[in-house]
Amino acid sequence: MLSKLSLQIKKNITDKSFWLSNLKTLAIMLVIVFAVTQYQQRNMTTGEAPKLTEVSYNDKPTLVYFWGSWCSICQTTSPAVSTLAQESLDDNSNYQIISVALSSGDDEEVQQYQQQHDYQFKTLNDDNGQISKHWGVAVTPSFFIINKDGKITTTSSGMTSLWGMKVRLWLASF
Repeated sequence: MLSKLSLQIKKNITDKSFWLSNLKTLAIMLVIVFAVTQYQQRNMTTGEAPKLTEVSYNDKPTLVYFWGSWCSICQTTSPAVSTLAQESLDDNSNYQIISVALSSGDDEEVQQYQQQHDYQFKTLNDDNGQISKHWGVAVTPSFFIINKDGKITTTSSGMTSLWGMKVRLWLASF
C-alpha cells in the first residue's frame, strides 16, 4: 500500500497536468479569498482616524483591534495582540495598542473574559455597537493601523500574525 502511494506521488510530481490543475484551483481560491476580504472591508473607515473616548494617539503608531468574546478567530488572534500590548508597555516602545470589545457583554463581563484568557490589552467596551458602526467594522477581528499623525494607514480583517502586526506598525512610523 505504501509503495503504491509512493509511486502515485512520484507520478504526480512529474505530471505537468497535475500541477496545472492544482495551480488553477489555487488561483481560484486566492481570487475568492481576496474578493470576500474586500467585501468584508468595504465600509471600514479610512483617512483620519475617528476619536475614541479617553484615547490619544500620542504621536505614535497605534493598533486599534476590534474583537468579540464570541468570535472564534479572535480567540486565535487575541493572544498575539496581547503579546504586542505587553511589548508596547516597554519604555522604548514606539507604538500603542487599543482594543474594542464588540457585543461581548457589560464592562464586568469583558473584564472577566480578559482575565480568564490573560489578555493584557487596554479595552473599550462597545456593548451597543456604536463604536464599531462609526469605524465601519462589519466583521471581527478587524484591525486599523494609525500613524503618528492620526491617519489610518492600513485596515484588515480576519487572521493575522504577531509579525504581521509588528511590520504594519513599523511601516506606520514613517
